[in-house]
Amino acid sequence: MSDASSTARILQPHPPAAASRAFGGALFLYVLVLLYASLAPFSGWSDEQSLTLLDWPRYIVPFDVFINVVAYLPFGYLLAGRALRGQSFEISTRDGLRWWIIATLAGAALSLLLEFLQSYLPGRVSSPVDVLANAMGAAIGAMAVLLSPGQHLLRRAIVWRYRYFSTAPLVDWGLLLLLVWFVAQLNPAIPMFEAGFIAIAFQDGAAQNVYDAWVLLPQALGIALNVTAFALLLSVLLRAPFSSLLPVVIALGIGFGAKVLMASLLLKAPQLVSTLSPASVFGVCGGLLTFVLLQHVAWRWRCFWGSLFVFAGGVMAKLVAAYPTFESALKLFNWPYGQLANFTGLTRWMNEIWPLLALLLLASMFVSRPPSSEQSE
Repeated sequence: MSDASSTARILQPHPPAAASRAFGGALFLYVLVLLYASLAPFSGWSDEQSLTLLDWPRYIVPFDVFINVVAYLPFGYLLAGRALRGQSFEISTRDGLRWWIIATLAGAALSLLLEFLQSYLPGRVSSPVDVLANAMGAAIGAMAVLLSPGQHLLRRAIVWRYRYFSTAPLVDWGLLLLLVWFVAQLNPAIPMFEAGFIAIAFQDGAAQNVYDAWVLLPQALGIALNVTAFALLLSVLLRAPFSSLLPVVIALGIGFGAKVLMASLLLKAPQLVSTLSPASVFGVCGGLLTFVLLQHVAWRWRCFWGSLFVFAGGVMAKLVAAYPTFESALKLFNWPYGQLANFTGLTRWMNEIWPLLALLLLASMFVSRPPSSEQSE
């Protein structure tokens, strides 16, 4: 059986429009990411002094060009991915070329608009090199999904999604929310399952005893609540046979591994130990034990308990969080290139808004129709 026919067989009960909506939702979220990265901090607007967008720069930094190309890869991929139609997710050569041109021009137009707006922001420099690099990134991203190897990989991903994840309403939005969580973990200055930054622990509280009960218990409780909420959310997204402890442990391991890797690359040496505090160890263990007690509860009630744990964990995280100034948080990093402030600010906002989005998603899933495998519960 061919790869396309196998995909069509698995997707037979699921309309292709669902996948198209997932591409559209992901594209909308990623455009918001580009808006933030291009226009943050959204303050200090003034009359532009000179339109540098029309001036070719004297010096070109290869790393900046690379970042601008990579930044628009997902944009081109997601926009062109919406063109794939049918249960087999195939597209003709003519339509593929048309959508490749559309994605490239759309990437160039969005970049041109954002670069023009940057000329009104102090500290931001618009450049025609950035526009060309962004357009190239969108073109490469579109090509990655429109060519046969890209379509093959996409079909494999779609098959994997419907094999392991539930068909319940809003699950695709839940998967996007998980992706947001994983991206937020790439900021090593954000404690895992906590709010704020780690800066205070190494400045005002440098002599603080991390085993002091008044320090350890509130932090461990907040982390435990958030770990339980995360585990319950993941369990309601998975198909019934897979909604167990192992996928949760794997997801947490991937998130923690990404944070440790980024800490080794970006943070100054004294801050590396902050990625694994005693409160984190106790909190993660306590959260997993709580999830074990709740993992066999009916799907709808896991949504209910998950929303309660998200709310409680969010409140507790805010109560015990450390919020230094943004400038002091940047001092934790050892990164000689640009884009650090945008990366840090974007991932911080992802981490801050994640509990609210998870609460809304779980509450919506609670009142929606459960998946067919859970109807008898």
